[in-house]
Parts: sequence; C-alpha cells; structure tokens
Amino acid sequence: MFKLRLNNKEEEVFERITFTAELIGEAVKILQSEVDHVRKGEYDQIPADLIKIKSIHERAGMLREEILSTLYGEAFLPDFKESMVMLTQALFNTLSSVKDAARALGSRKVDGKCITILSEMLITYLALVDEASHKIHELTRHLGSDVEVSLKLSREIQAMEREGDDIKDTLLQRLYEIEKEIDIISILQMKDVIIFIDDILDSLEDATLSVEIFYATLKS
Repeated sequence: MFKLRLNNKEEEVFERITFTAELIGEAVKILQSEVDHVRKGEYDQIPADLIKIKSIHERAGMLREEILSTLYGEAFLPDFKESMVMLTQALFNTLSSVKDAARALGSRKVDGKCITILSEMLITYLALVDEASHKIHELTRHLGSDVEVSLKLSREIQAMEREGDDIKDTLLQRLYEIEKEIDIISILQMKDVIIFIDDILDSLEDATLSVEIFYATLKS
C-alpha cells in the first residue's frame, strides 16, 4: 500500500477532484435517462434532462476554477501540480462531453426506426460509461490514501475505454448500414451522439494517465 502524508491544501485539492468525479456519475445517469426518454418517445422530458446536465457542468466549472486557483496559488511540487492540473482538466472535459452528447441527442426528434435499431447497443454503451464513471470516482477517492488502488482502477478504466471503442465502431457500422432507410439528419445526429460518448471514455482515459504520471513521480 502506497500512502501519502497530505497537508491541508493537498487534501483540499483531492476533495474537490473527488467531488468533480462524483458529478460525472450524476451526469451520466441523467444521460441514460435521456436515452430512455428518447426510446419511449417522451420528448417533453428532455428539456429537464438538459437543464440538469447543464447545471452539473456549471458546478464542475466552478470546482475546476477553485482547484486550479489552489494549485497555482500555493507552493506545490511541480510534478504534483502538473498531474493534478491534467486530472482536473480531464474530468471537466468528461463532463463537457456528457453535455455535448445530451445536447446532440435532444436537439431534434430522432427517426423512430433509427432509435429502435440502435437503442439496445446504445444502452449497453452507456452502461459501460456508467461503470467507468463509478470507477473514476473510486479512483479519486483513493488517490490521497492509496495510490496503488487508484493505479489498478486506472488500468480497469483503460480496458473499458478499449471495449468502448469496439462498441462505438459497431454502432457506427450499423448506422452506415441503415443510412438509406433513415433521414440524413437523424443519421448525422446519432453519429454525433456516438462520437461524443466516445469522447467521454477518451477523457476518462486521459484522467487515468494523469494518475500514472502522479504515481511515477512518487516512485522516482
């Protein structure tokens, strides 16, 4: 077990990073709910979903500013500062991608046939994202107490990102197969949704790389 002795400012940074990671899980749950509303044709529910995600994104933005202000305003070691800035930005980028996916999905009514064909795989895709969001929260919770646990979770998230790439490719292939049966706007809309979900996992992977850098600096 690789434990750290933290001062008050370091604990403050870790607490805010953990809270940001928790917000990712909340936002992903709302995105899953939005997909369910689209699948059921409950488009009147979508504006509320978008407002909730926007609010979470704004809270994350404020947390990001607080974290960066602390990191740049206090005398932290350069390697610690660099890895925490990278982690903070990756978590914020993750939430930005959740917001982008939600906005793309809710921008207009999607062709019903397109949703019917893609919905089950899309639900599977988001279930993977949901699991990864829980792991990133756990990762941040352990970062200040047991970095080796965080490193293990990092590798699990990286494996999930690779699994997500396979699902993304399958979804895009299916989308191309039905493009002559569906209106082009729905095709482009769903392509954007899929790409933004991929961006969520990519940003989570970026977050794990910052943990690897942090661990390497501790061991050096």
